[in-house]
Amino acid sequence: MREFAARLSWRTLVHSWQLLSSHDTARIRTVVGDADRQEVAAGLLLTLPGTPMVFAGDEWGLRGVNGEDSRTPMPWDRPGEQDEATFGRYRDLIALRRGTTALRHGGLRWLYADADALVFARETPGEAVLVLARRASGAPVRLAGLPGGENVYGGAPDLRSGDALPADGPTFQVWRLLT
Repeated sequence: MREFAARLSWRTLVHSWQLLSSHDTARIRTVVGDADRQEVAAGLLLTLPGTPMVFAGDEWGLRGVNGEDSRTPMPWDRPGEQDEATFGRYRDLIALRRGTTALRHGGLRWLYADADALVFARETPGEAVLVLARRASGAPVRLAGLPGGENVYGGAPDLRSGDALPADGPTFQVWRLLT
């Protein structure tokens, strides 16, 4: 990600569409395999810089292995095919982005990355959020100098200075940091 973003100006990055799937690709639920990992992907889509684009049906957890299979119509009349929990997660993540200036206009500071976890901050002069995206369980992440913060997405406990970030996964967590 860092290498890709480094090739673009910040202005280009923040005005570019970001998407997880489209009518030409496999659907995100098919790619990641389950609702929890899709939540991590959707969380990154809605917290990283750029203009998030949700392909019709991804918010219901629809599946499709290729572009043609991904073009199935919305299951408006088939409630059994609608994953209400996934829909709720998208709704909550969109509301979080709308209500958080740092997620819409803030800078990006990478704090930690390994094969299964990403941690970054989105910051404006008046607001900062910390994001943890973990696709699998792993070692707890400790970040020196991290202030406390209130969990605003994901259900993890509020942070106190010196706390380790959750080690369970997959999980997607966001804290509003004390500034």
